[in-house]
Amino acid sequence: WPQALFVAAAGASCLLASINTAASHEVMRLPARGTTSAVAALRPAVQRPVLALHLGASGRRSRSNEQEGSWAPNALHTSAAASGGGVPEWNALVSEAEKTPTGQKLTQAYAERAKGGGSPHTDSTLRLFGASEKDVRVTLYRDRAGWCPYCQKVWIMLEEKKIPYRVSHINMRSYGPKPDSFLAKVPNGLLPAVELDGKLYTDSIAIMRLLDETFSDYEPAMIPAGQTQRIDALYRLERALFGAWCELMFRPGGGGAFSGPIGMLLGGGGSDGRLQAYETLLDRVDQELGKSWAASQSPFFLGTETPTLIDLQFISHIERMEASVTYWKGVKMRGQGRENLDRWLEAFDARESYRATKSDFYTHVMDIPPQYGYAYADESNPRARDAVDFIGGGSYNYPKDSERPNNRGDMNGVSWTLPIPNYDQDSWEPIRPPYHVPEEEARHEAVYELTRNYEDVVKFACRGTGDEGRPQYSAPLADPFALANPADKDDVDLLFRMAATSLLRGSLPQFDASDIPRERREALARCIRYVRDRVGVPRDMSFPAAQHLRGHLNHLVTILSSTTQESTRTREALG
Repeated sequence: WPQALFVAAAGASCLLASINTAASHEVMRLPARGTTSAVAALRPAVQRPVLALHLGASGRRSRSNEQEGSWAPNALHTSAAASGGGVPEWNALVSEAEKTPTGQKLTQAYAERAKGGGSPHTDSTLRLFGASEKDVRVTLYRDRAGWCPYCQKVWIMLEEKKIPYRVSHINMRSYGPKPDSFLAKVPNGLLPAVELDGKLYTDSIAIMRLLDETFSDYEPAMIPAGQTQRIDALYRLERALFGAWCELMFRPGGGGAFSGPIGMLLGGGGSDGRLQAYETLLDRVDQELGKSWAASQSPFFLGTETPTLIDLQFISHIERMEASVTYWKGVKMRGQGRENLDRWLEAFDARESYRATKSDFYTHVMDIPPQYGYAYADESNPRARDAVDFIGGGSYNYPKDSERPNNRGDMNGVSWTLPIPNYDQDSWEPIRPPYHVPEEEARHEAVYELTRNYEDVVKFACRGTGDEGRPQYSAPLADPFALANPADKDDVDLLFRMAATSLLRGSLPQFDASDIPRERREALARCIRYVRDRVGVPRDMSFPAAQHLRGHLNHLVTILSSTTQESTRTREALG
């Protein structure tokens, strides 16, 4: 999905903020012969006040699964025509989103980022930390989607040391083409790359060492003096853990033991043996962190107050291990008696530099296989199936090409139902305190990002019934050259205004779609799913906001797909 959300080939960094509709591959195709709209008149001749949604004669109050006060506009009531008069127009929605406390805060944050200031953020292209732009010596070339673990640790390091830098977003090969201008500088196309004083460097560890030496007067030091021997030992442990994770995730179960040093050290064969070997190494990581805690009450490996290079080396992959082993194996990482590891993860979560780069489990479920290879689910473990159902991702836990989802597949997760279940701290992916915000704030963040570029978002959604692009990429939802179907634009526009309104008000739209022909309902549901499945964290918005956007879009899919397995499962989850 990466290019889809970012429309990477078009040079945009975020679906909801900056889809580039001028790109040639974004030109809408002509509607198919005989195509008709289920909605004849979406835009009223006279714009109604925003509050007409709640109080106007065109809408009626009703009870929904989320809360009282939800609304039922007379939209999509029949297959021939429907009135969207009770649903505010986009300009009213934009204005209301910007006036919320969250919208005002986000508007200020965007203004600060444009000047190279503010908090770290995936959209930032200039970070000054109080310096002058003419003094910036570093340009970081990192992946557009925020998927790459090697880019992530360099990104965090620049933020921790507050080294002024520019950012240039480049596609990964798994989701889009790389620009010729970048390949002229870096012929092998490797990411990350750093340009320092006009010279290009690749390899994340080499880059981090170079930056730490070049900017040695910038605190903190990433390689503390006198720690070389311990750093080397920890690096070997990290490589062993990474190897054990790869053996566990990317090889089929039932046969095959570890080979090489890991096999000699740990032994074990089959899925159970590989899981035991992986968890044994996690225990060793916990023990090493315990040494620092006992000596200096520091949560980090080298007893420092802030993370060092070896911490960044570990976190970029442990973040992905936590998501993938939870999803495909049904095995949680946190809360399993490794209190030092838990403390270390909490210490990272508390840092702005890390939170700005961290993805949610669903994003990693979709970004790991294109980079590392297909992952194998533990199908005999009901907890693994439960985790898949909760997090979302559909059938992507299976490695066969024939079972990969396409851009119209069912990726629905139970966590995409309303009310959002991630606020339960015992869920498969809880929204933990550093990320936890009131539900209204999360909803308002989602609608703010949605309304910032609503025209292009609607057009983007129309790819759901358009033509798939060529060439295709290994990321299953990546389709940078897809063509949108303009015949669906007005209908999809109304549905997204419904979603935006419900995000603003905290109430859900209810409408009767039974009179709309099934084929038409399914087509509109594909358009909504097209966006729902491609909301990425942190690229598009925070995790809580993303869950609310997915949930509100999924509510519309449920209504439109009332006879499908997807909606049945959603209704069951809602009780």
